[in-house]
Amino acid sequence: MLKLSKKTEYAIIALMAMTNGKDDKLYTAKELSQKHNIPPEIMGKVMQSLTKNELIVSHQGVKGGYQLKENLSDINIINVITAIEGPLQVVDCVSIDECECNQLSSCNIKGPMEMIQNELFSFFGNISLKDLKDKYTPIVQFIE
Repeated sequence: MLKLSKKTEYAIIALMAMTNGKDDKLYTAKELSQKHNIPPEIMGKVMQSLTKNELIVSHQGVKGGYQLKENLSDINIINVITAIEGPLQVVDCVSIDECECNQLSSCNIKGPMEMIQNELFSFFGNISLKDLKDKYTPIVQFIE
């Protein structure tokens, strides 16, 4: 079953929380983990991955923290998935050149799997954080 990992969920939660503040507000991993009931160690790793993949910016120091690097419309769900989980890959042989699959010589699904992967990539690539913020009403309203 195709399912986003908890880390990807946490990344989206953090990014959406960061859209609720002022553009210059800095968020700490600790603050986000406490506010959204996420284990602090995992939130720290999520924030590191988002920083490494240039979706957020890290500011060091006593009053440091994280802030969005891009506009909400420039960050899409495929960016988040890739930052946390690596490239989207529905089956092992679709994204790699050298497939070690035993069925490779008689495989009749490589092409269809590539099509499914491309469609998923396009689908998630067309959903931006701005879309999530603008089009969906959160179940819980957070007070800043």
